[in-house]
Amino acid sequence: MIVLGKIINLQGKKGELRFRPYEGTEALLAPGKEIYLKKEKNLIPYRLESFKKKGREYIIKLAGVNSTEEILFCLGQEVLFPEENLPRLAEGEFYEFELIGAIVRTRDQIEVGQVAGFFEASGKTLMVVEKDRKEILIPFEAAICLSIDAVNKLIIIDPPEGLLDLNEI
Repeated sequence: MIVLGKIINLQGKKGELRFRPYEGTEALLAPGKEIYLKKEKNLIPYRLESFKKKGREYIIKLAGVNSTEEILFCLGQEVLFPEENLPRLAEGEFYEFELIGAIVRTRDQIEVGQVAGFFEASGKTLMVVEKDRKEILIPFEAAICLSIDAVNKLIIIDPPEGLLDLNEI
């Protein structure tokens, strides 16, 4: 199972929920798709009845979720999706979530940190790299990310001078 995002709040009085997807995962969701929520150690399937964009979030309705008790159970839950249901990618392509936890090193083999996530800013994808409880934002583009190995979770970068020091201000 992969985590697509999190249910962050309820929306209105019709059993709708506010869902915040992790970057790049919203393309996997559509009405009729099956998602899962975790209750203790069990995975509970839900059919996505509706899925509407609202700003950076989505308003979703899960089939069968109508009572206050069911809605409250959903709040704060991560939305899970079976990895085997992901569309197949071409050779050399990968999903961003596959890089979470990858080690990032410079071409000189200096460890920069570990990938914690991705987000969009001004039309560019930024990679969030953490080390020693600090975050470094690195543009996720071919000019900087020279080598991406999703299987071995290793990314080699060639950052422009000063990029890694920007977060020290």
